[in-house]
Amino acid sequence: MKVTFVYLREDDPTKSTMKKLERFGLAERIDARSIGRKVTLTPYGSSYIKRPDSTLVSMYGINIIDGSWARIEGISKMRLINNRRVPALLAANPVNYGKLEILSSVEALAAALFITGYAVLAHKLLEKFKWGPNFIVLNREPLSDYTECQTDQQVRNVESEYFPTKSEK
Repeated sequence: MKVTFVYLREDDPTKSTMKKLERFGLAERIDARSIGRKVTLTPYGSSYIKRPDSTLVSMYGINIIDGSWARIEGISKMRLINNRRVPALLAANPVNYGKLEILSSVEALAAALFITGYAVLAHKLLEKFKWGPNFIVLNREPLSDYTECQTDQQVRNVESEYFPTKSEK
């Protein structure tokens, strides 16, 4: 199963979690034109990543847009065939620890892999970061429940169960 990323050069490359995975041979940097049918994680996903997406992930791979999601309007304009967003989770990275939905790229990618049934690969990616394994520990229950979701509505129900303040935003 192929893990790829589009690097937008919006942050310090020495702090990019995806660039680190690339150095370990666990992710491949691609051009935006090469995304094709890969399941692509963005904050503007037309639907949530869910267990049924595992077929698409298996066939085409998984991709993430690596950049500051708070600053990139260009993502919303990209024409992505299998665009997905990660459900609400808590960050474990040292910059945003405990903050809702402010995940590093590797956290978002690991969550998507976990939800689609690739938990072993998710753990392998997270192990490259001192704080990485804590992401699964911190989000164990919601991640487990997200893996059972078949529809976006079920994902929203799980989100509101674990993160009721999210719906108040």
